[in-house]
Amino acid sequence: MRQATGGSRALALMLAAIAGYYLLAVLLRSSLPPSLEVDEAELVYTSQFLAFGYDRQPPLYDWLLHGMITTFGLSIAVLSVLKNLLLFLATVFCGLAARHILRSGALQAFATVGILALPSIFLMSQRDLSHTVAAILAAALFLHAFFLTLKRPGLGTYLYAGLAVGMGLLSKYNFTLLPLAAVLAILPEAEYRKRVFDWRMALAIVVAAVLVLPHAVWFLQNLDLATGDTMREMREAEAGSRFVRALIGLAALAFALLRGVAPLLLLFGLVFRSDLGAILRASSPWTRIVGRMLLILFAILAVVVVALDATSIREKWLVLYLLPLPLYLALKVEAANVSLDGRLKAFAVPVLVISVATLGYLFLGPFIGPQIGQYGRFNTPIAPLYDAIVTERGSAPALLIAGDKQIAGTIKLRAPEVPVTFSTAPVALPAEALRKRPALVVWRSPKADMAPVPTALVEILTKNGLIASGQDLHPAYRAVPYHYAAGGDTFEFGYAWID
Repeated sequence: MRQATGGSRALALMLAAIAGYYLLAVLLRSSLPPSLEVDEAELVYTSQFLAFGYDRQPPLYDWLLHGMITTFGLSIAVLSVLKNLLLFLATVFCGLAARHILRSGALQAFATVGILALPSIFLMSQRDLSHTVAAILAAALFLHAFFLTLKRPGLGTYLYAGLAVGMGLLSKYNFTLLPLAAVLAILPEAEYRKRVFDWRMALAIVVAAVLVLPHAVWFLQNLDLATGDTMREMREAEAGSRFVRALIGLAALAFALLRGVAPLLLLFGLVFRSDLGAILRASSPWTRIVGRMLLILFAILAVVVVALDATSIREKWLVLYLLPLPLYLALKVEAANVSLDGRLKAFAVPVLVISVATLGYLFLGPFIGPQIGQYGRFNTPIAPLYDAIVTERGSAPALLIAGDKQIAGTIKLRAPEVPVTFSTAPVALPAEALRKRPALVVWRSPKADMAPVPTALVEILTKNGLIASGQDLHPAYRAVPYHYAAGGDTFEFGYAWID
């Protein structure tokens, strides 16, 4: 194969460029208003606790954030550093995985930067993903351990694979399909099949099981909490026969896959358009293994969709299964032995430009949106409301009860020392925290005093003994200008003190 000039240094240079991209992401996110996305707010809430389980998401990301906050304090920068560090490490380990099975440094770099061409990475991860980010890192670790074990099996590589699988299961439940597909993919390959039946495989399974066991016990004890909301999301369409719903579900899966791979495949097709025929026909043991893994994943997904009667599939749920795709494309190119001159640059530059442009779009949204009447979560003036209420009273609360998770998380960000909860919190505050006074209750009230205090909020207050009934609340209302408000636009909140 004729490699591009400097191919041996290509992977290192690509990782440096990607590191710069993630550093930029941290800087831009940290400069936005002190308001949180919904996922961020929920994570800030759960960071108050260490538990074997919290809600419908496995707990690894919550544990990592708890450790970061305990070490460095609570701030938007800490939230952003954790997410972008995990994403960068995932990129590093995908690059290391590529090094084990690709000879060309340029193609190793291609397989690495290709991950940024997946919308779940360059858009969704920066916008609102959290637990999926931990699963992406676990998937990258697993791919690295998987190929390392196939090439140079040893006790350490098997234990490493078990660690990666355990991390994956503690990040996202759907991670299970990735190691299953990987094992099935190598069974037809005589040279590698023996890796599955090696005695060290049992040790890898033990490592994964030990890591997952405490959460697995919690999962079985809280099955509806852990799976109920996700199952309801997947079954949005209830009408029609089972056959019709199966067709709807398979179509939703196909469209989600298409959306997830379209930018990557489109750019790949443009860069290698003159050699697509040769690339499609090319084959090697590694293209067979990785290609078979992808096909098995999609086949299992189709079966799961039909079996669970799912009719709605979200693109972000599939990113773990798309992570090997850039590597597969690079393997096909190498097997075809086509020229790479200039093609890495032709592929990588647009990917990085699109990724940086997306960061710019997300960063400028809170500034530009208000000028056209569009206010997002970053514009919601929760922190200024809290500051105004505390200034008015002359003292901070000892406890905060919020009407929703965004209010709870954002005020926790503003006042880290104050325990917070909200009306639908999956994890209750300790009883001693609920006895603290004064307590501040805050909720959204777009119609000010024309709207009653939310029923769910009254219920949590009465259930925990803060009030005897809704009549004990003496609400006040305040209109606060949006962050970057246009034309004096304000948002209405209701609040009440409990002494």
